[in-house]
Order: sequence, then structure tokens, then C-alpha cells
Amino acid sequence: MRIILLIFFSISCVFGIEHKIELSVGGMAYRTYANEFVTQAKGSFGFENDLFSTHATLECLYSSSYKQRRYCMVNELYIIKDFSEYSLHFGKEIKYFGELEGYNIADFYNQKNYLKDPFDKSAKYGNVGADITHYFGDNSITFGMKLYEEGLEYPQNNTPYTPFALSYDKDLYLSASRYTPTPYIAVSIVDDSFIESETQLIFLHGYDTKRSFIFTTPTQIAQYAYRVNKGLLLAHIIYNDTLYKTELGYTDVLDNSMMSDYTQLSFGVEQSLYDLVGCDMTVYVEYYAYLYSDDTKIKNVDISEIYDNDLFVALRVAFEDAGSTELKLGVLEDFQKDQSVWKIEAKSRFFQHYILSGSYLGIFAKKDQTLLGAFANTNRLEFSIAYTF
Repeated sequence: MRIILLIFFSISCVFGIEHKIELSVGGMAYRTYANEFVTQAKGSFGFENDLFSTHATLECLYSSSYKQRRYCMVNELYIIKDFSEYSLHFGKEIKYFGELEGYNIADFYNQKNYLKDPFDKSAKYGNVGADITHYFGDNSITFGMKLYEEGLEYPQNNTPYTPFALSYDKDLYLSASRYTPTPYIAVSIVDDSFIESETQLIFLHGYDTKRSFIFTTPTQIAQYAYRVNKGLLLAHIIYNDTLYKTELGYTDVLDNSMMSDYTQLSFGVEQSLYDLVGCDMTVYVEYYAYLYSDDTKIKNVDISEIYDNDLFVALRVAFEDAGSTELKLGVLEDFQKDQSVWKIEAKSRFFQHYILSGSYLGIFAKKDQTLLGAFANTNRLEFSIAYTF
């Protein structure tokens, strides 16, 4: 890992490549599993000339206790070409779609990196694709295409990261080829004539990030990727300094007769309060729901779908100190499965280049049934110190 980072850093210095590198060490303690010592590294590299610009992201992780949580990969590598009113992207990239803080139903492009952290929505695998965006002032229209479907690894049994009681086959099964393209259109409209607002409409045909599971043997399961038609509406408005947000989606399942078509709904309110006893506060209240078209078919097959009848409440506190100290508290109450997820995070910068952070994650299932498998009734403490340059 150190050799790879040294090579990337040396190349960036010699060729004048812009870079940002973060190295961190820390520990994770669990109530019912072995504790682990974790080393992580992430480097972002960019190069720009008169013709185009490029961006690359290298990610490495090493766990002292769980061998599957040991990897080093180029997670992003793409080219950007900007014209006067157009922007072209091509390559392996992570994209972010969504309005809400807790969970984004509109996040259709990338698969989650469960080896890194199943409960961090920013932990994703880059996906190979291309898109071109045409700008009309503040408005835009994007024509894009996913070109490849990534497989997904999960840690095996007897670790705090596995969601399954059965063994997992990492081979991806698909209704068509891995290389079957998934085209999409995204239209973004900004309006501040009366109330400041932004609306985004997305339509796609092809593979969604949601997948089902199939049995490959009587005791082994694997992921099955099927194609869909999907429509998404993302919107927010600002009224009297309060931010109102929504994400709505409808999915027409094409290649899996056992799966029901479904509608996803999510609504949120975000209120910020400034200069309160030396800090700024932001309060989030969000609700998520699923509506299935056919109750006789399979539901809740994706382990990330704990957001089927859930209330999420969170508080973010940003202190006005030299270290930009930040505290986050969040509670997800799942009414459908009668369980709660609690998360507390804190971080602070010191000596300019160092970041100290810690978090607590608690999952409390009131019933003896959950799609979270080994995640149920989990208690996790995490701390780390990072160096950035």
C-alpha cells in the first residue's frame, strides 16, 4: 500500500498533477465480534491541459482482523472535456444523486462498498460510463449511459459486516450481459422567480442499483441484476429559511417476474440555526416509504432497503472553533421491522493537517427478525486519526 501511494505521489509531483491524499489509522470495537485495527488511504489526483482534464481516485483499506477488508483499488479514473455550453465525462466515476440526508432513493448509478462500511452512503464503487451535459444558464439536460455492471463482495460469516446467515457467492448473475448499456436522461430546472427551488427529473432503462438474490446451492446465495424502467423526481424549495426536500421514484421491473413493481417516497425538512452559543445547528426530519404494486410478489430483497416505513431524525452541530469541530447525531426508526439505528459522529481538525474522528453505531431490533442479518443488535465504536496533504 505504501509503495503504491508513493508511486502516485511521486508521479503527481513530477508532472504537476494536483493531488489530495488522506492517510488514517484507527480502531473499531464491537460488542460480539473481534475488535480490529484499521489503516486507510485515499488519494485524489487531477491533471488538466488545454484539451481535457482527468480525475483519478485511489483507495486502500487494511483490517487487522478481517482479511476481506483488505484491498487497494483505483476507484475512479475518468476524463472531462468542457465546451462553452457542454461538458463530457467518460470513464469510471462516482456520481451523487439525491436530496435527503439519510438515504437517497435516486442514487441509481453506483453500487455500495459494503466491505468499507455498510452504513456509510458515500462508500461506493466507481462505475464505468459516459455522459454529456448541455447547460441552459442554471438549467441543464444530461444524456448518460452506464456501460458495465459491477459485481459486489460481502464479508463472509462470523464478521460484523456480513448481512447473511448463508454463504455468499460473489459471482454476479444477470438477466442480460454485464455490458448491456443502461441509458438515462436527467433534466435539472432551477427557478428563483417566486420561491427558490430546484427540480430534477431522471429516466433510465436498464440495470438499477437494486438487486435480488438467488440460490446457487441449497446453502449459498448470489446477487441477481435485472433491468427496469425507472422514473425519478428530486426537488427542493427554500421558504422562510427552511429547506423542504423530496425524492420520488417509480420502478417498472422488466426481467424478473417474481419482483413487484414499486413506488418509493421520501420527504424531508431541513432547518438551520446560526450563531447559537458559538455554533451553527441544522435539524433534519425525513420520512421514507415503499408502495408495492403486487403484494403477492417478493418484497424487501435488497439489504439496503430498511427505508420502507421509516422516520429519520438528525442533528448536525458545527462549532465555530479553529478545528472546525463537528458533531452529528442521527436516529432511524424502522416502523415496519420494529428496529432502531442510532449513530453519533464527531470530528475535529488540529495542527492544520490532522483530523481526529470518532463514531458510535447501534442497531436495536425489537423483534427476532430482520433483513440486516448479523447487523442486527450491533454495537460499534470507531476512532481514527488522519493526516491530509
